[in-house]
Amino acid sequence: MARKVIHPINDEIRTNLLNLRKNGLKKGRWAGFADLYEHYSVKEGGTTYFVAPPAVGKTAITYELTMNLAEFENCKVAIFTPETGSAVDVYNELLWAKLREPFLKHNGGKKTDKEVNEAIDWMAEHFFVIDPMHQDLTANSYFKAIEDLESENDIKIDIAVIDPITDMDIYGEGARDLALGNFLTRVRKFSSAYKIHTFVAFHTKAIALTEGMDVNGNKVRYYPPPQMSDVAGGEMASRKGLFILGLWRPPHNVIDPDTDDVFAPNETRIEILKAKPKALGKVGKISLYYDVYSSRYYQLGESDKPIWSKAVPYNLETSK
Repeated sequence: MARKVIHPINDEIRTNLLNLRKNGLKKGRWAGFADLYEHYSVKEGGTTYFVAPPAVGKTAITYELTMNLAEFENCKVAIFTPETGSAVDVYNELLWAKLREPFLKHNGGKKTDKEVNEAIDWMAEHFFVIDPMHQDLTANSYFKAIEDLESENDIKIDIAVIDPITDMDIYGEGARDLALGNFLTRVRKFSSAYKIHTFVAFHTKAIALTEGMDVNGNKVRYYPPPQMSDVAGGEMASRKGLFILGLWRPPHNVIDPDTDDVFAPNETRIEILKAKPKALGKVGKISLYYDVYSSRYYQLGESDKPIWSKAVPYNLETSK
């Protein structure tokens, strides 16, 4: 049966509207942190854009959120992240995060072989790496890869990752902004049709330096937090995105001009630049802190005590 183009109000839509009015719109899936959930949740069939300059931990944040969604919401994740390396390299990084210690023994891994094999078994059920060395991955072949993954393995993919978008051949010979807009429209429609939440990572263009002050009173020049306008084709992408998250690693010992706090050396600032629908989140900013040994992030609690990602609180009802 062909999908309807026009949806006049009928009994079903009326019932859904009245239920929505009474109960409100539930937030999306929990990504592991209470501070983050106040601003951001992962809606089935939605999209999230990550905007970041190079070397700020964009991929590490992506691993953190997808790992939390797999661990706490039982999501299955298809991931395309060629900047990490081969498929083995990607699984190595993911297993490091899963084990919360280096996967490789010579890097300090202490888990038993039994624990490692159990982690690999779990990984095989939850993460599926799209060939990161594929030379000509296009929009068509990307979407087909996910369709084939679901049909051939009789599974349902919940999260798809494109990190970064520049490593996918989407532009062809057309105008860059138009090609980007067309691709993001297809991502949005594909995500909605297949009920998959898609993460798309964007690198920023060269950004002008800003000036701040460190704790010793010295002037420091550094890159400011990224905006969607800092991305090539950013205006087009900004219109297409539902959630847009800017990722920024502030300079160590520099004073935050908004709060007068001092940035920590392992701090990553997440700025929610756009949140739609409003019930799923809100514009704002939070900080997460990276632990090198476990390759995981934590938020700060009382007395700056680390609070690691954890399961959905028992009194919090989430939706897909």
